[in-house]
Amino acid sequence: MVGQGGKTIAIVGGGFSGSLLAFHLLNRCGPRDRILLIERNKRFGLGLAYSTGNSNHLLNVRAGNMSAISSRPSHFVEWLRELPREELAAMPEPPGATGFVPRGLFGRYVQHLLGDRIWREGRSRHLDLVTDDVVALRRREQGWEIELAMGRRLAADEAVLAIGNFPPAGSTPGYFGDPWDVKALAGLEPDRPVLILGTGLTMIDTVISLLDHGHRGPIYALSRRGLLPRVHLQTQGGALPAPWVFNEPPRGDSLVSLLRLVRAACREAEAQGRGWRVVIDGLRPHTQRIWQELSMPQRARFLRHLRPWWDVHRHRTAPQIMERILGAQSSGQLRFLTGRITGKDRRPSGGFAITVAPRGGQVPLSLTVERIIDCSGPRTDCTKIDQPLLRQLLRDGQIRPDPLRLGIEVEPDGAVVNRNGKPATDLFAIGPITKGTFWEIIAVPDIRVVCEQLAERLIPEPAVAERSLEAIES
Repeated sequence: MVGQGGKTIAIVGGGFSGSLLAFHLLNRCGPRDRILLIERNKRFGLGLAYSTGNSNHLLNVRAGNMSAISSRPSHFVEWLRELPREELAAMPEPPGATGFVPRGLFGRYVQHLLGDRIWREGRSRHLDLVTDDVVALRRREQGWEIELAMGRRLAADEAVLAIGNFPPAGSTPGYFGDPWDVKALAGLEPDRPVLILGTGLTMIDTVISLLDHGHRGPIYALSRRGLLPRVHLQTQGGALPAPWVFNEPPRGDSLVSLLRLVRAACREAEAQGRGWRVVIDGLRPHTQRIWQELSMPQRARFLRHLRPWWDVHRHRTAPQIMERILGAQSSGQLRFLTGRITGKDRRPSGGFAITVAPRGGQVPLSLTVERIIDCSGPRTDCTKIDQPLLRQLLRDGQIRPDPLRLGIEVEPDGAVVNRNGKPATDLFAIGPITKGTFWEIIAVPDIRVVCEQLAERLIPEPAVAERSLEAIES
């Protein structure tokens, strides 16, 4: 309880980020410490990314880079190898560091980590799993009062916002702003044409789902630049590709100089036969620092001109998935369009008549589609999100948008910045909503470090001696 010798920490959101933070906090809890992990869905630890039930939705990162514990980089692969024999037999290849496995398996892995702490390690007295939606977070004289949708009120000394991506735009008949809505593909006749907005990783997942549903009709994928995610290369042997090591740490004092440095390193890597991918991977330890060193005008310039190129090179897809995408393109079923929609009219018989202005001033293209699925990415401007908790926090001045409207503004330690520019001492945020400060904060290797650091900040000195992770997780 608040003020009873320990502390109560509320984590708002029980997806990957929130559950992983709870996992690390449980390892540091003293006898009177308590964690409230609050999640609107009944399944903790999954979040949107890892809740898919489609086994053909694969991780976009090799399994060897997906450990939730930075001190044990092979932990996820070790967990995979302990799966039941029938599951291992159903995999296209034995689980290894260089492979790409179904995303749903990673969700189960996170649930296992949390469940292990609760049951096998006897930590249930420290953790309350609360299945409800937080609609308000209000300051008390000390700490926070948490109001839940069902009417309950909870108290906490400190709170962490781990709400994931902001909710997508709303849907209307035939148009789905949420590509993960189960209704997006339901009732779709297999021969009817579909238009997908966006050509990134979510588009790839949607096309894979359409193909798995036996869709035979035309699929159009439209974006302003027509850029597709690059593909991971097949590896030889079981070792992960070694990332590029820069002679000096790249700096963010000049975006032009940084771009020249990366291009030069890519040319050198290509000449060595290693390829440009190792250079992009070699930037990972530096990316957050570089972003924070860039001036605000430089960051805005990056978003305006370089972000699409960065995204397709940084966030790549598995070779076997891209093979299916290119196969659908070669057959003529999948067609990539570059341009923007200039006309959209609902047809009396159903569907839409779409006019596309191709990039480069070419002749406008007319399409008739049965359904439109928006895969252009999550919204990021918190002032435009119709969510009770965000509206209340903005109204009370407890949060404010970051200058580039990528999420909410936080300090480098995750402390939330209020309306007056003052960082909180008892309110933090992790995950995609902190992108304005960290930029690279959606991938597992980045989030696990943030969760470990925040757990240490919230409980600086564990009140009980920690056992080694090797002993706990073996």
